[in-house]
Formats: sequence, C-alpha cells, structure tokens
Amino acid sequence: MTVFYHPDLEANTVVLSVEESRHCIKAMRKRAGDTVHLTDGKGMLAEAEIVSADLTGCVVSIIWREEIPARRLRLHLAVAPTKNADRMEWLTEKAVEIGIEKISFIICEHSERPKIDMERLRRIAIAALKQSQTCHLPEMETLLFTDFIEREKGNDTLRYIAWCDENNHSQLVHETLSQGEVLLLIGPEGDFSDPEIEMCRKMNFKEIKLGERRLRTETAALYGCFAIAAKQPMDAMCSPTMGE
Repeated sequence: MTVFYHPDLEANTVVLSVEESRHCIKAMRKRAGDTVHLTDGKGMLAEAEIVSADLTGCVVSIIWREEIPARRLRLHLAVAPTKNADRMEWLTEKAVEIGIEKISFIICEHSERPKIDMERLRRIAIAALKQSQTCHLPEMETLLFTDFIEREKGNDTLRYIAWCDENNHSQLVHETLSQGEVLLLIGPEGDFSDPEIEMCRKMNFKEIKLGERRLRTETAALYGCFAIAAKQPMDAMCSPTMGE
C-alpha cells in the first residue's frame, strides 16, 4: 500500500500538493477512479477516490477516515546537530521509520553546526512517514541547549542524558518503561560540556549508557530510538488491511 500525505483531511474533497500529485499520478501511475490512502501526519488515515488525475493538483474524494492511536511510550529525542548535515538527514529518516514523537535539535557549547535546514528535514520526515506507512509525523524544532533545558523544567517526563562517562554503568536497555514520554539527550561530537551536564543533573536527568561502545552522535540517537521502540507493545500502524 502506498500512502500519500496531505496536512488536512477534514474536508470531504482535498487537493494534493504538486509533489504528492506527481508521485501519485506519474510515479505510481494512478488514474481517475483509483483509490488511494492518505495520512495527515497527525494520526489520521483515510481512503480516497481520485476525482481528477491532475499532475499539478490531484483532486481526491474521501471515502472513509480512521484515527490511528499514538504509541503508548513516546520518545522525545534531543540531539545536537552533527557537523555533517547528511548525518542528521539520515537520522531523521530512520527515526521516523522506527517511530518517534518529537525531535529537538539542540545547539550545545561544543556544537560545530549552529544552523540546520528544518524545511529539508521536514520533507525527509514526510517521505519516511510514507515509506514506513505510519500516520504520526514527529514535531521538529531547533533551539539553544540552555533554552531547551529551561523550557523542560516544568514537563513531567522521564529524563535521560547519554554521555561518555566511564564511571556510569546504567544502560538504557535495562530501564523499565511502559508508557508516557521519555526525553533522551544526545550530545555533540565533542560531547556535552561540564556546565551542561551539571544543568541536567540539577534537573534530575538520569545518566545512562547506550551499549558498551563509543558511538557517533547519529548512531547513539538511533540506538535510543531502537531501545524505546523495543520496550512497547506493537501499536496500530497504517496497514493495507485497515478499513477493508
């Protein structure tokens, strides 16, 4: 099943973007009268019939809608952008495929890349959403580490920070998790600074390890996605049989 994206599926008739229209009509060779599946990235799955197979604005009529429940164990990944932008693009793609609710790109003291192309990352996330046939597009943002920590003070979440401490032996995979939100901090290639680590300690972040090897930033972040995904029961996904 191929899933197409449209940000608003409330109306009975919607017009796909140029990019989605070309994917639908040119790449997938859909025609008027064919049925397609759509998601808004906010949990909605819909089946629709193509009314007008226009490459610049494919018009579809909604047949049915279904709300796909969110995961019970939700991951908020806060990761420092790497110097190589391609690695963050790769991470975004894989994190969405595995399952993630929010990605915060945090600019730390040792960060080598102070800016990130959020629009490009959003396009990559949408493509990954469609590829994995899921219906929840993660929220994405970028902000300074200190601003991020200040904002998170009032949030009721399980908080973890992964950093290179030889004296720490607590493993994320050994944590008991079942539901709610987990916040996982992954530092830059030069690791978190001492003041940043101290800020997290004061906010009761638990210091954890991600395996026994020293990992690249994007590998560590992906490890965290796998670890959280493995700790929850299989949730409802966009599947070819839904709605049939």
